[in-house]
Amino acid sequence: MPEISVNGETIHYERAGQGPTLAMLHSLGTNSYLWEAEIERWKDRFTCVAFDARGHGKSTNNGGATMQAIAEDAHAALKELGLLPAVIMGISMGGLQCARFHALAPDDVLGIVYADSFAYLGDAGPARVKDMEEKIGGMSMEDYAAAYTADTLLPTTAEAHHEALRKSISGMTAENYLDTVRSVFTEDVREHLKQIDKPCLVITGEQDQRTPPAAAEAVHGLVAGSEIKLIPNAAHLSNIDNPEGFADAVEPFLRTFA
Repeated sequence: MPEISVNGETIHYERAGQGPTLAMLHSLGTNSYLWEAEIERWKDRFTCVAFDARGHGKSTNNGGATMQAIAEDAHAALKELGLLPAVIMGISMGGLQCARFHALAPDDVLGIVYADSFAYLGDAGPARVKDMEEKIGGMSMEDYAAAYTADTLLPTTAEAHHEALRKSISGMTAENYLDTVRSVFTEDVREHLKQIDKPCLVITGEQDQRTPPAAAEAVHGLVAGSEIKLIPNAAHLSNIDNPEGFADAVEPFLRTFA
């Protein structure tokens, strides 16, 4: 896995293919592995780049894992690699980073796929942070990873995906995980979403309990001209629960770029 130094961090990433850039931003607790199927699917038409966010996978976290900082890392890395402008695709916390990436450099964004994410959680956000701090404070990351995985992926999803998610989360330190949690669940990107002026596809799993369809509808309502699609047989990590359904939802959108 190659790496690049930006903003005082060492950021690891996966890269494959050729064509317009498709930059992929992963969910809380995962890393670039989450996009393996999508890289394989679209590398014939796009230069696919998937980053490990600060404190995730093999990337460092020296300056704090905020959504703003992670978005700045992705932009700086793409600029250094000569891969701008880009279509940006983010799932869960990656969606929040998409909103901030566009606010940071709108001219460097071709389009946005905003998957299984939200705009603002209100009072529920700090409450969720407190709950996760208490949970992780009382158990090992291995036990937390097992509980999170069982509650996130559908029982029908292949065991290999369950194991990969458990491995990814348990490989993080509690400090890095909670540092990210405190930013994710207190984010408010509503004003950023209102300013998006590029094609935007909002998608979510029909069975997503973490960021349910109502959250996707709220995002859709904030982004002028966006379209929204629900993915059947999928929960919060819709590209893992139903990779074909995810691809079917995204493919027509990507076809406009390559």
